[in-house]
Amino acid sequence: MSVNDALTRARCAIMLVGKMKLTSEQLKTLRAWASEGRSLADIQKRMESDLGLRVTYMELRFLMDDYAIELGKAEKKAPAKKEEPKPEVPVEETDKPAEETELAGGVTVDVDPISRPGAIVSGNVVFGDGVKAKWYLDQYGRLGLDGVAKSYRPSDDDLQDFQTELQRILQKKGY
Repeated sequence: MSVNDALTRARCAIMLVGKMKLTSEQLKTLRAWASEGRSLADIQKRMESDLGLRVTYMELRFLMDDYAIELGKAEKKAPAKKEEPKPEVPVEETDKPAEETELAGGVTVDVDPISRPGAIVSGNVVFGDGVKAKWYLDQYGRLGLDGVAKSYRPSDDDLQDFQTELQRILQKKGY
């Protein structure tokens, strides 16, 4: 398949998705599944089995974006633990999202719930000097940064902390 054929197919898929309209009941069901923390693959299967709508994974991603539906995080019930006194920590340090971690050097890394187009996985990083950037890992394993000046270079320590934390998070997620 040539590049032009692939682009034509992609355009056709986008046009088809743009014309797909969901009823309010279907939207309500889709939002409920997303808020339950179901994966896109699971939602895709349920749309076909429960709603009789067959969509590709990419079409589902477009639908989720068109209707501003975000995947929720499934709440896991933790086993009952004995209450231990917790050290006093300022509130702003305890209110971070589950996907986000901050290292001692001040580097904060998080992973997007849905990867950016052209990336296997993507997310955000805030370096120790306060510079925010979007990172991505492409299909060739190349790590890239967007949203910063081309002349910006994080410190060696920040870069090492970022790469180490990113590797830890991605291994945890099964990449």
